[in-house]
Amino acid sequence: MKENERLHKIMEQKDKLNDLIQQYWDDYSGIGTWYFWFNMICVIIPLLILYKKIDRNRIFEICFFGYTVHVLWSNVDSVLSSMNYLIHPHTLSSFLPVGITLTAVLLPVAFMFVYQYCTNRGKYFYLYVILLSMIFAFIFAPISKAFNLLTFFNGMNYFYLFLIDVVIAIIAYWLTRFFANLQRRE
Repeated sequence: MKENERLHKIMEQKDKLNDLIQQYWDDYSGIGTWYFWFNMICVIIPLLILYKKIDRNRIFEICFFGYTVHVLWSNVDSVLSSMNYLIHPHTLSSFLPVGITLTAVLLPVAFMFVYQYCTNRGKYFYLYVILLSMIFAFIFAPISKAFNLLTFFNGMNYFYLFLIDVVIAIIAYWLTRFFANLQRRE
C-alpha cells in the first residue's frame, strides 16, 4: 500500500471513530444526562473557588504552576487514553480532550491550592502533594470508577495514578520554582 493510500485509510478510520464517539456521547453523556451536569459542575465550581481564593499577589506564579500541571496531565491523559489504559467514558463534550474535566480543571486547581498553601506558609510541599495524590488516586478515582466516570484497562491501576499525580506535581513545582527564581534574579 502506498503512502497516500495508507494516509487516506487512516483518515477514513478516524472519521468512523469520530462518528462513533459522537453517537456514544449523544446517547450516554450528552446534555440530558447527569454525567454532563456533573462534569459541568466539576469545571465551574473549582474555577469559581479559584477565582475567589487565589493569592492575587502571586497569581502568575500560582497559575503557571497550575497550567503546568494541566498541560502535563492532559498530555499524559491523552497518551493513556489513546493506548487504552485509562478511559473517561463520560466526558463534557465529544470533541474536547477526553479527561478535560479532571485534567484541565479539578486536578490543577487542587494542586494550585496546595502549592499556594505550602509556599505561603512554609509547609513541606512534597508531603502535601503525596497526601493530595493519595486522595485523588485512592478515594476520588475509585468513586469515579464506581460511577463509570473512569475505566482502567491493560494493567492500569490506582497506584499508577498516584505515582503520575506525584510526578506531575513535582515536575510542575520544579519548573515553577526555576522560572520564579529566574524572575527574581532579573
